[in-house]
Amino acid sequence: MLRSPRLLRLSVTDRCNLRCRYCLPEQGVPKVAHAALLSLERLAEVARWLCQRVEIERIKLTGGEPLVRSGVPRLIGLLRAIPGVREVSLTTNGSLLARQVEALQAAGLRRVTVSLDSLDASRYRELTRGGRVEDALAGISAALSAGLAPVKLNAVLQQSTWMDDVPRLLDYAAGNGLELRFIELMRTGTEKAWCNSEFVPLPAVRRWLSNRTQVLPVAGQARAPALMTHVLWGGASLQVGWIAPRSQPFCDRCDRLRLDARGRVHRCLMDQRFLELETLLDEHGSDAADLALSAYLEGKAAPEHMDKADAMILIGG
Repeated sequence: MLRSPRLLRLSVTDRCNLRCRYCLPEQGVPKVAHAALLSLERLAEVARWLCQRVEIERIKLTGGEPLVRSGVPRLIGLLRAIPGVREVSLTTNGSLLARQVEALQAAGLRRVTVSLDSLDASRYRELTRGGRVEDALAGISAALSAGLAPVKLNAVLQQSTWMDDVPRLLDYAAGNGLELRFIELMRTGTEKAWCNSEFVPLPAVRRWLSNRTQVLPVAGQARAPALMTHVLWGGASLQVGWIAPRSQPFCDRCDRLRLDARGRVHRCLMDQRFLELETLLDEHGSDAADLALSAYLEGKAAPEHMDKADAMILIGG
């Protein structure tokens, strides 16, 4: 049975300053016209309406890269004022975080999740098509200094490199008091042959790690995609989550709903259908939007395949 939504992933932009291989095809995607993106104030209004209808408790800002859009601290303040919302967090590539972290924390941001797939500078540059791992690390350091704890790392693993990346990421997390999430590679609009060749099932990684150290399940698992474990590493007990949508689908635990920067609701990242919520509210009013939303959410079902032709950047990661 699918869960009712409690977390809203709110995309503020389809733009990003990096071009990660698992997020964008090499040729890129057409950018959404600036006029088609909702103002931050209107985005907050739609989010408020949505949160009150489906009892959203947490909002995570996404993109693209959310920090390429100006005014995010103002948006955080608007979202924090929504009744029932107890937390606003942010997922980011970290490259712009150091220069903005104080304003974000002052506005009410409580946590950050940083995408960090590799600590190897050349591998990071290749995967992001030009990014600097030093910028991401500076962002993580700034988040820790600002008290945005726990800082979480998301690492999408690749078949060709995971045996090097996993120990190095564990070293880094253990040395800095970070939480870590390992994620299976999915195809969302990117090169299918590359995604298939670089896919590594997380159960195999977990078995490999269990043969080298203690990997113990966390008691009282939260309703979330990640299966949480305690990993003993470098003298520390780390919280490590395993997000395996292809080999171990988590649809029965999913409590996410997505609202993109155009005001469209998505039941699932892999769903081909979406609901033009902002347009419904604008043209037909709250009652009509309420009926349409209820019908749309009732139709939510587990996807047949974790594979989609549309790029993730157009929906929100």
